[in-house]
Amino acid sequence: MSERGSGQQARLSDVARKARVSVSTAARVLRGSSYPVAPELQKRVRDAAEKLRYVPNLLAKKLRGGEHPSLGLIVGNMRDPHFGQIAQTVTKAARERSLMAMVANMQRDPQQELAMVRELWEHRVNGIILAGGGFDQQTYKGELAALVKQLTRSGVVVVSLGDRGIAMPVFSVDNEAVAVLLARRAVELGHTEIGISTGPSNSHVTPQRLRGFKKVFGAAGARSTIVHTTFGIPGGIEAQEKLLAANPKITMIIANADTLGVGIVQGLSARGVRVPDDISVMSAGNTIYAEICTPRLVTADICLAQCCEAAVQYIHEAIAGERPTIREPPVPKLIDGDSVRTLEARRIRAV
Repeated sequence: MSERGSGQQARLSDVARKARVSVSTAARVLRGSSYPVAPELQKRVRDAAEKLRYVPNLLAKKLRGGEHPSLGLIVGNMRDPHFGQIAQTVTKAARERSLMAMVANMQRDPQQELAMVRELWEHRVNGIILAGGGFDQQTYKGELAALVKQLTRSGVVVVSLGDRGIAMPVFSVDNEAVAVLLARRAVELGHTEIGISTGPSNSHVTPQRLRGFKKVFGAAGARSTIVHTTFGIPGGIEAQEKLLAANPKITMIIANADTLGVGIVQGLSARGVRVPDDISVMSAGNTIYAEICTPRLVTADICLAQCCEAAVQYIHEAIAGERPTIREPPVPKLIDGDSVRTLEARRIRAV
């Protein structure tokens, strides 16, 4: 408990008073300044700070012109392992670059995303990474674009881990290429009746993926049935029900996220459909859900770690006054699993 009373945090002046030193001396000791301070005074200051449970006010320091660079990360839903992986990679990369990272969970609510961008701005972060996905990215797109423009003008570096159709640096794989990769594998395995579970139709990624699917399946003469649901396991269960109702001849289902893939496998199993003996399943993401699914999912690696590292590095370079660079997007690749089978060898035409 500080000597200022219950619920009140100790200030630097309280530490200085208890240690019987000047405020400037206390500040030099606690921030590790190279300015010489007698060992006895250093001990008194640190003992006083420990007893009072003093915590430096970093926000006040920034307002006074001090340096403690930070970034904010806004993720879609922390319960989804996709966003857990993003948070883990970004916070680690930030720490390695002496950046403080603050993580906000928008729960796939576009209005919450806007509110969190403003709150992070109020906390004087130097950069913001937008990593929300799988929600309505159209209704409030204009408002977000205007807000990003304001932040950029004020010196805050704003980047995204997905193309949002807004003027800001994007660190992501080519989502059309992800779909092409999955579609090519489906056709190579001989599947011509294919279901696609895309997630929400108003997510900016959805039309990009659909372009890739349609390009390959159209060239190969395969028929695709498309359904939109929310992301997550319940969305996958719903997707397989809609797909089989629309086309009972489906032999392959491709999910735009691993959680959807898991839900599809669970839903098929519940109705007595075997994976992959009766219906094959593939997904995108390469998260822990693909590994723990039974059977293990064939999934497209969308290179999350590389994209997160590049986004943090871009912010780090920008706030250091350097000219930041956007590297070439990483190339997605398929991760093998046990959730697909070959129907008939086919030669896919070049796309």
